[in-house]
Amino acid sequence: RITIIVEEGREKFFGDPPTKLQNPKFFKPFEMFIRMYGLPSHDEMDPTIFVALTYTFIFGAMFGDVGQGLCLFIGGGLLHKIKKWNLAGIISVAGIFSTFFGFMFGSFFGFEGTIIKPMWLSPMHAMMKLPFVGQLNTVFIVAVAFGMALILLAMVFQIINAKKRGDKENLFFSPNGVAGLVFYGFLVLTIVLYMTGHKTPGNILMVIFLGIPILLFLFKEPLGNIVEKRHKKMEVGKGMFLVQGFFELFETMLSYFSNTLSYVRIGAFAVSHAAIMQVVLMLSGAENGSPNWIGIVIGNAIVMLLEGLVVGIQVLRLEYYEMFSRFYKGSGREFKPFNQINTK
Repeated sequence: RITIIVEEGREKFFGDPPTKLQNPKFFKPFEMFIRMYGLPSHDEMDPTIFVALTYTFIFGAMFGDVGQGLCLFIGGGLLHKIKKWNLAGIISVAGIFSTFFGFMFGSFFGFEGTIIKPMWLSPMHAMMKLPFVGQLNTVFIVAVAFGMALILLAMVFQIINAKKRGDKENLFFSPNGVAGLVFYGFLVLTIVLYMTGHKTPGNILMVIFLGIPILLFLFKEPLGNIVEKRHKKMEVGKGMFLVQGFFELFETMLSYFSNTLSYVRIGAFAVSHAAIMQVVLMLSGAENGSPNWIGIVIGNAIVMLLEGLVVGIQVLRLEYYEMFSRFYKGSGREFKPFNQINTK
């Protein structure tokens, strides 16, 4: 008698522990977005609640309308209750924030400031004057400021994850670690002080809080070898290392700038939503005092379907590329319980 034992996928059973997401029921639908990107590993934080709050908030700011938001809330809620679709649950929660920002913008099925007055501002008309920049739409400014805050928060998450992994190199010297937090945080503080007419930090502080982090970015690898106690020789010569480090540093500075400007799209979609609805009302004759209600209903339905889809995709892009890329790897594997099947 010969017994053959085949060991298949040893790393599957003896590697890193699997992941089982556990979140409150309200946030469960948003686990779909996490699974699409990749589950967190055992040494990463679960970003589900962060995604739920930021996704719905940004969606509402880009798609602020009381009437359309209530339609999304009710329609998504019914679909989620009947069909148990996660996406429907996400749409329903996003509808709550759309309704909230609809009150902030004074928008009700495209009627701006006529049926309800804006509690905050009108996206198309609110302007603000800034030093050096001049007149700029207030929504754009707030969107960029909000994006800066999210980038800083993502860096804090990266520090937490690096500490969990015991990755001292990325914890201290990464553009998204402590060095990056100091650099970008000081830069944001300086810009805010300048734009609000306050005195900016002096040259000595600039050198300390901007110059030192840049040096840490540049010498990230050798410094990481020191703190990690890795006896690793430099693969390239010193000259090539500096040239390579310069281009990587240039790419890092460019990414800070481009990632920050990416959040302008929040304000752009808020303004474009108001503009599109204004066109719908104009084509329906609402501005003449004799509106074609069938045209208004059809126009609102088309905007909810098409623009809602585009906004949903754009917000997901912000989550994946501007936030997740800074702190989240998603390299975990799902926990699947072993079901023993008795065969006769």
